[in-house]
Amino acid sequence: MSKNNPAPYGVPSFIWTTILPARLLINAQFRIPYPFLPAISRGLGVPLEVASLLLTVRGLLGATSPLFGYLSDRIGRKPLMLAGLLMLIAGAALLVTGRSFGLALVAFALFGLAKSSYDPAMQAYVSDTVPYEHRGRALGATELSWSASWLFAVPATGLLIARWNWRTPFLVIALLALVSLFGTARLKAPRTTSADRPGDATMRDNLRGYLRPLLSRRTLLVLAVSALVILANEFFFIIYGVWMETQFSLAPTGLGLTSVVVSLAELAAAVLSAVSVDRLGKHRALFIGLAANACAYLLLRRLAGNFGGALAGIMLLAATSEFSIVSTLPLVSELAPTARGTVMAVNVALTSIAAAVASLVAPRLWQAGELGAVTTASAAGIILAALLLWLAVAVSRPQQIPPLPPASD
Repeated sequence: MSKNNPAPYGVPSFIWTTILPARLLINAQFRIPYPFLPAISRGLGVPLEVASLLLTVRGLLGATSPLFGYLSDRIGRKPLMLAGLLMLIAGAALLVTGRSFGLALVAFALFGLAKSSYDPAMQAYVSDTVPYEHRGRALGATELSWSASWLFAVPATGLLIARWNWRTPFLVIALLALVSLFGTARLKAPRTTSADRPGDATMRDNLRGYLRPLLSRRTLLVLAVSALVILANEFFFIIYGVWMETQFSLAPTGLGLTSVVVSLAELAAAVLSAVSVDRLGKHRALFIGLAANACAYLLLRRLAGNFGGALAGIMLLAATSEFSIVSTLPLVSELAPTARGTVMAVNVALTSIAAAVASLVAPRLWQAGELGAVTTASAAGIILAALLLWLAVAVSRPQQIPPLPPASD
């Protein structure tokens, strides 16, 4: 079995040995600053609100992903994946050696560019390599890195900070990313990519022709579904900490424990999506996920009367939201095969924008009506996403052409 051939369960071995470890590091740099931002702010000697600018700069650079996606369509997936890992290494090394807030800003800017470069190129590489019938499992396997980065990286970061200092975890990330860089360099090129498909020669010279598949109704509808799923779920997860503190007087330690529970639910849902989406069918699986996600929001208000019920409700929300998010990826990957890298990158950019919008809207929803307002808005967003998915399925069906009448004698 060659390195890039699908394994018996539909997941190539290179995903487990190369893609998943690299993606775990990319996601670790994204997730660990949130719980440890106070330690970072003290280490840099700046107030917490100033240190939060590190995350703002990193997040804004997520909007650059379409540029990297276009480049991956033009020059190949591996160069952009390698560039992402190089920027991760450079950012982590700068954060370890630099001693000023300005250098820390540059480091976090590199982190943002690293994720914007690596993620869409990696998703396009996997999609180029794995047949569509196995792609749900393959892309779902790569998404295990999101919950795993919280489960493993956050506790390890706490231990490293307690033993040494806040810079030590980033030194570990830099060293491990260097190993991933060499592993990624050894990946084989896909047999067919958007860069060598027939007819692409004219596309290189015709930007309008290149963009045409990106502007089809089905592509726009599915991308809108993906963004809405992120928007609706971010509404809740942005305020769930303050809700748990207000409702149950939960201390930070308790909040950390609930976060571990959330990550376990996310991990279970990512596994379920990976093993079921291909069997159920891409659209059907996403419909099921969206329906379960909307029901979870409507059910939460009934479960929120006690801590046990609230925790069960949060786990259900985490599982159904992660299942829905992971289930969108195989659909997005096949919207425009000749511009796959760009489509995956536009999806990353739209979901980043959706998360940014949610961070502005969610606190206002909370102030207006607390949990009821937030869960109502989230359920409405998920239901709208399901309606748009139904429209996307309708417009993608081939038109039925009536048979010609029999010729008369």
